[in-house]
Amino acid sequence: MPLVTRLARPEVCVINTHLVANRDGDWSRANRFYPLHRAQLAVLARVVNGVAAPAVVCGDFNIDRESSLFSEFVEDAGLADAFEGTCPATFRAEYLPAGETPHCIDFILTAGGVKAEAATVVFAGKEPLDSAPGYVSDHIGLRARLFLAPP
Repeated sequence: MPLVTRLARPEVCVINTHLVANRDGDWSRANRFYPLHRAQLAVLARVVNGVAAPAVVCGDFNIDRESSLFSEFVEDAGLADAFEGTCPATFRAEYLPAGETPHCIDFILTAGGVKAEAATVVFAGKEPLDSAPGYVSDHIGLRARLFLAPP
């Protein structure tokens, strides 16, 4: 599930993940995906807590920022949100069933002295493609300028 890349300079681990999709849009304990998401996040937290270097954890978590799954994972793994809770919905409304609300389900999280000095979205609008303008993904991309704080 996670991909861990250890950089030599600076000594930082980049951990990328993509959890199972929750097409229900419900992240409550009663939802059918809750046990699987909780198990995936427990493995990811063990991976994050097991790296000796400072870390960046990013990817498509497929869980809502406002869910208990997200808050418990961030706490268990000792992570900080590069967007400090201000990231807009990252899954495009155009790809949801009519009447459904988009959520922020993608994250850049930091730990162990990695700090974000700026965070923004990319590919929020349509881009010129071969046939016509369109979206490069069903998700809006995230970008953060990170630095390693001195010990």
